[in-house]
Amino acid sequence: MIKMDKIFLFYTFVLIVVSAGCVQSLEYSKGTTNESINTSHLIDNAGSCIDEMVSRGIGINRVGEILNETLSDYSGQVALESQGKQGNYKSIDSKISEVCAIKGTAFKAYDELIVFNESYSDATAQINLSEMNNEYNDVIKSFNEERFEDTLPLIDIAYSKLSEVQASQTTIKLFYAATTKNLKDFFMKNWKGLSIGTILIFILLFIFWKNIRRYLLNRKLNNLSLRRKSIEGLIKRTQQAYFKTKSMSETEFRVKTNAFKDMIRSIDAKMPEIKGILAKVDAENLFNEQLKKSDKIKGVRYLKGNNLYS
Repeated sequence: MIKMDKIFLFYTFVLIVVSAGCVQSLEYSKGTTNESINTSHLIDNAGSCIDEMVSRGIGINRVGEILNETLSDYSGQVALESQGKQGNYKSIDSKISEVCAIKGTAFKAYDELIVFNESYSDATAQINLSEMNNEYNDVIKSFNEERFEDTLPLIDIAYSKLSEVQASQTTIKLFYAATTKNLKDFFMKNWKGLSIGTILIFILLFIFWKNIRRYLLNRKLNNLSLRRKSIEGLIKRTQQAYFKTKSMSETEFRVKTNAFKDMIRSIDAKMPEIKGILAKVDAENLFNEQLKKSDKIKGVRYLKGNNLYS
């Protein structure tokens, strides 16, 4: 997997260098009507968006194709105007506007990928993550193939898989720590106890299901909080790189900061929903406790009433 990434990065670098030269030397014949001038401004703006993608090392093959197609269509409409005919730039405007929209999605995917890779690297140092190779490769592949709109949901899927792997491996470690090396002998010697234990577990799950559900919801909130803290840490690093070390341009600083803020807003939007579900679970527990107390009071009154007639 590492070898494939190196090969891809090499070809991506070559593509970026070539494409960057094309963007920087962007020259084309501009029309003289208001519509053609407005469209030329959109084309120039698209070129700037591509420059920003190049500066961050993001692939531009997709947006480069859109730009080339747009320039060809634009030249055709300008040629019509030069012949005294009316040009139509609506479809061109719509197409060229996709470039900066893709850039915005690419920047969000890039920043989310940084946070995810940090979490993935930290987890790799502690546990074996071979179980989630497919999810990880899907994330990297989608970004490398410039399917940036697919990268964001794939990262969420990878986070869920990462949590599952961490939980499962922790359970396995605890299980093996409590058992003998020879599993066959262990089950033969302890099958009665294991059977009773399994039944007890089902009983406990039935009794404490709401408490377990509350724990899982709190765990989700905790994971979101940890993710939020990681993003806040990246914001601090970005601010330090821009204000202190001056190693970051104003454009990159602005784009990164906005992207991180969007990520934090996304997390903040998810947390109230989970808290609302948690509040409902707590309310159900409170209602059940009050119902039990009410039943006890009725029982006492019933016993007192029988004593009066005895």
